[in-house]
Amino acid sequence: MDLGEQIFGLNMSHYNLYLQSIAVNGQVLPIDSAVFATSENRGTIVDSGTTLAYLIGEAYDPFVSAITAAVSQTARPVLSSESQCYLVLAGITEIFPPVSFNFAGGASMVLRPADYLVHLGFVDGAAMWCIGFSRVEKSVSILGDLVLKDRIFVYDLAHQRIGWADYDCSLSVNVSITSGKDEFVNAGQLRVSSSTSSVFCDLLCTSTIALLLQILVLVGSQFL
Repeated sequence: MDLGEQIFGLNMSHYNLYLQSIAVNGQVLPIDSAVFATSENRGTIVDSGTTLAYLIGEAYDPFVSAITAAVSQTARPVLSSESQCYLVLAGITEIFPPVSFNFAGGASMVLRPADYLVHLGFVDGAAMWCIGFSRVEKSVSILGDLVLKDRIFVYDLAHQRIGWADYDCSLSVNVSITSGKDEFVNAGQLRVSSSTSSVFCDLLCTSTIALLLQILVLVGSQFL
């Protein structure tokens, strides 16, 4: 039985998340959480095979409007191939606000400007950055590679949860399991093994780690 069937009783083969709200610069957007409800053709999934990201229209519109309002004094909004873009003369980190995707159970995924913007060249000396989310109608919202990069993902298959930790994926990763700690998230309990092991691997910035035999608990990780 795949993950979707175990969680929702639906014929799904992807990893579903209970997205509840989106905040821009700390302000929760006026989005009805019902638009994120999971059904046969709605909900939110993670997919590292999707290059960018897709957001349901009822969430996309207030999301883009909030970004545009936040940078109204420092960036010039323009449209390029139906994508909302901005012309800027400075670094995006200093101009664009952080975005938070908030999930059931209290976990949040904080996006830096580079996690939701795509650089598409220059116009009259100004850098053009575009929203990396596409607007979709009556479909699932997809958190793709743009959002997932520079994060290590852990798939807790036993408890049907997904966890992540921010990480510079241009570096090597050393993950250990140590004794003496239990992690409690939502209604489930994740018990750390008493044995200790290390995994060393070189990661690309889009890499994810699926653990089939054991769950590696990352310090500072978020679990759904």
